[in-house]
Amino acid sequence: MSEGTDKTGRSAPVPGYAGHADATARRLSDQQVRAWVGEMLADLRERVPAGGFTDRLDALIFRCEFGDQHVVKAIEDSRFAGPELAELLEACDRKFIAAASPGREAGPEGLGALVEAIETAFNERSESIVAGLKR
Repeated sequence: MSEGTDKTGRSAPVPGYAGHADATARRLSDQQVRAWVGEMLADLRERVPAGGFTDRLDALIFRCEFGDQHVVKAIEDSRFAGPELAELLEACDRKFIAAASPGREAGPEGLGALVEAIETAFNERSESIVAGLKR
């Protein structure tokens, strides 16, 4: 997911995506992905009345601001530099971004489904990354 395209040549929404070659790049990628989703959510919160989803939206924004220490510890492990776990990280990041991308144009009618999709993708991303070390 380098600037402009990911490694498959598809459009990558995260500019300058660092990739997963080493622990520093993996930490930076985690920060970049969370920042991209968090900025989209903050913009959404300003554009769309959150109604009954205010608390959940705010909780997602908070999660984007601070790295999950279990995830950070996992991605610092050198095993994530190998092709299988690096692909796991990229797949998790793509799924998380794909879940959040509709938020750029979302309106109030789709807010519930969007919040649910982002929560699910965020949870699955964290669980998959931490579980990747247990293989």
